[in-house]
Amino acid sequence: MTVALLFCSVGLAYCDTIVSSLSNTLQSAAFLPGGWAASSFQMGPQQFVLTNVTLSMAQGGQTSSLADVRVFADDAGKPGVSLVDLGVLEVTGFQSRLWSFTVTNGLLLDAFNTYWVGVGNVSPDAGLNVDVVQGGPFTFTGQPGTMMPFSGASGTNSAMNSPIFDAPGAGGALPFQADGTGGAVPEPGSFGLLAIGVAGLFVGSRWKSRSAP
Repeated sequence: MTVALLFCSVGLAYCDTIVSSLSNTLQSAAFLPGGWAASSFQMGPQQFVLTNVTLSMAQGGQTSSLADVRVFADDAGKPGVSLVDLGVLEVTGFQSRLWSFTVTNGLLLDAFNTYWVGVGNVSPDAGLNVDVVQGGPFTFTGQPGTMMPFSGASGTNSAMNSPIFDAPGAGGALPFQADGTGGAVPEPGSFGLLAIGVAGLFVGSRWKSRSAP
């Protein structure tokens, strides 16, 4: 699957792709209501303002599905605090296609920090089919110095309206594309510590994999 660069929604300013793993071979995974999954990426030496996140999805039943996308901080190798909620989209159609979620006010992604992109099925009673990567090889493209490990975590909705994620386990990765503006290199004194690489893989307890159409 080839993904073209997207345009920012605010003022139609041009966006750069920060990282993308959507060119991998994808399989459709069924998310039950309340199910979440997330994968991480690490920034390089440049700062970007996140503007869009794109994933491949389809509705998972006879009715449309509701998908919520958020960006999380890294907490010792798994998704931590929710940094921004990109909102909920109504996913329609039985064929997988790209769905782009917009960051309304932008989110500053600091150099060398690790972030997690997560998607959840917030439908009350409908399934959601999300395209994932299961098995290798896993490839990605991105800005110089960025990284996308073949890893991820699964989780569930909580009473606090924020998903709780399990420790990363074996299974696969959530492919996505993150776009943004900026590309500024901060002063050396403002560099963050290098984030520890994530070694875990998805826990597949809430996924039922099948070949994508």
